[in-house]
Amino acid sequence: MMTTRSIFRAGAARAVPAARRPSARGPRAAALAAVCLGALAAPTAAGANPFLDKCLKAEAESAELAGACQTAINQGGLQGRTAAAAWTNYGVALSEMGRDGDAVGAYDRAQQADASLPAIYVNRALAHSRRGRTAEALADWGRAIQLEPNAAEPLVGRATLQLQRGDASSALTDLDRAAQIAPSDPDVHYNRGIALAALGRLSEAASAFGRVLHFTPSDAAAHLQRGVALARAGDAAAGIADLDAAVRLSPTWAAAWATRGQLREQAGQADQAAQDYRRAFELGYQAPWLNQKIEALGG
Repeated sequence: MMTTRSIFRAGAARAVPAARRPSARGPRAAALAAVCLGALAAPTAAGANPFLDKCLKAEAESAELAGACQTAINQGGLQGRTAAAAWTNYGVALSEMGRDGDAVGAYDRAQQADASLPAIYVNRALAHSRRGRTAEALADWGRAIQLEPNAAEPLVGRATLQLQRGDASSALTDLDRAAQIAPSDPDVHYNRGIALAALGRLSEAASAFGRVLHFTPSDAAAHLQRGVALARAGDAAAGIADLDAAVRLSPTWAAAWATRGQLREQAGQADQAAQDYRRAFELGYQAPWLNQKIEALGG
């Protein structure tokens, strides 16, 4: 069986580029799991070639995977989808090692071998994004979507990039489609909430974050985002309650304390806000506005 894997492994960061608990305003994309190509007819040498076998299984650590794929490729004889999978997994290993420039070259070679493999474009889009090449990344996301129109992951990937560019309207179009394809995916709903909030559709945003919490009740980031949306919509009490949950679920997350402080201050709860600001500062939250608050509070 051949497998091509995405740079985002299971359990890794779910955001591009934010971490599991993103900043109070940051979008995140669904973790793109390994893309199984199915049991394909590999060259007859595959069964006798441990390097190709390891490369196509894509289970090894980054350096080991890179070595196996490079050796298999250098031995020659790979064609079509087998060659494309080997080059793609080689590129993924390079990206995981911080070598996105070299990885793009590997993905280019994969495309030359078999341009119909969606994982080429997913992984190359991610590499382009990390290198700041937005136009190239968007083109690759578009190609991945064309090849897999019923997959949510490329839609979420493109939407996340659109959110980072400030194009919430285009992002929402992709995310609405992704939600139809994967209605139980909390990350789809999370990013829909981000897009809706950016468009000022706060009640809908709160509902989207509520969908996240339906599937993952312990998601502190979703509580934070829903709380901000509710407070902006005029329900300060509900917003603060959600921030209470975010702090309880993730007590060392400085952004949650800072955000609850802001909501409490806006609600006229100056003493409680001051406590939250001090705690956020102690946890290392860095922002000029918070430094000014701490100075005003006497340090």
